[in-house]
Amino acid sequence: MRAGVGKLNAISRSVTDQTLSNLRRLPDPEICRTSCLEQFPDLSKCLVEDPDGCEFAVRFGSGDAVLCGHPDRRSFEEAWIP
Repeated sequence: MRAGVGKLNAISRSVTDQTLSNLRRLPDPEICRTSCLEQFPDLSKCLVEDPDGCEFAVRFGSGDAVLCGHPDRRSFEEAWIP
């Protein structure tokens, strides 16, 4: 019975490792989207739904506003504008 537990743990670790490796980390040019703030052209608003894992996401004020501090943030804006 002990061998079965060890095998189950190995399978569980393998699945977890594969799942974590398949997740994309931010910043990711394929996921990142920003919007330039007209009144402050040097600032960009982060439009990613859940940017908490991004080192460049900066919470602003008391609301849900998140600014993007990535050096290439303007390229994220240009990538999705039709």
